[in-house]
Amino acid sequence: MGADVIGWRNCELQGRLEPAGFLGKLKLKMYRGAIEAQVPPEKRASTEINVTGTNRPTQKLNYEQIVWEVQEFEQGIPECSSCAVGGGEPLGCYRYVTYPIDGAFEQLIFDFFVEQLKTPDSIGDQIYRDVVSKQPTDTSFHTQRGPAEKGGLATLGRPLVHTWGGIFSKRRVDSAQMLASLFVTLENPVVVVGYGVFFSKLVEFGKSRGVTQQSLTFRELEQLVPLYLATSAYALEGNGFVLVDG
Repeated sequence: MGADVIGWRNCELQGRLEPAGFLGKLKLKMYRGAIEAQVPPEKRASTEINVTGTNRPTQKLNYEQIVWEVQEFEQGIPECSSCAVGGGEPLGCYRYVTYPIDGAFEQLIFDFFVEQLKTPDSIGDQIYRDVVSKQPTDTSFHTQRGPAEKGGLATLGRPLVHTWGGIFSKRRVDSAQMLASLFVTLENPVVVVGYGVFFSKLVEFGKSRGVTQQSLTFRELEQLVPLYLATSAYALEGNGFVLVDG
């Protein structure tokens, strides 16, 4: 369980599959991985599963059919080797953030926003005004907490809360609203650029706090920075956006 993140630049492979088809191929890779992790090699050929969420009607596929469908896809295309979004790797335009979000990262993102909100028009203040402040206070990140096997999206028992301002201008934000704002599809070029800068600053802040080894979420988010920054260039040309599923 987690968020699939794709830097979309409409290359030949992405353009041919379109977003739904690209995500569908990724889901098939997930199904193949699940079979290989749970079924001994000698029994895989006879293994069949109901495949859903792949831009097609639910259907039963066996292991060999799944392997056949994804083997060409996962090799990417020749253009992948020179793609800045993917870092020169086949399907490098794809990243994954694992749920639940760990407590060390939720504390970090909370501390980062609190610090950024002290400076008007800082990148954190801009993201707060444009995105975080518009999040409701009953998102899935508010209600689905706990370990992954229980459907948790974040491990902390409850969100962290920050309040500021005077009696007549008091404002409130919590860490669940912050998390709900992170992994979302971005189509506006200016917003894509803003998130690239925001993630870069967040990673710098996290490294200064020594969070790298404490948080899997942080390490996965760190891998998003070059993807967002490279996709920004395509977005500004009208050819790119960031696609997030989950």
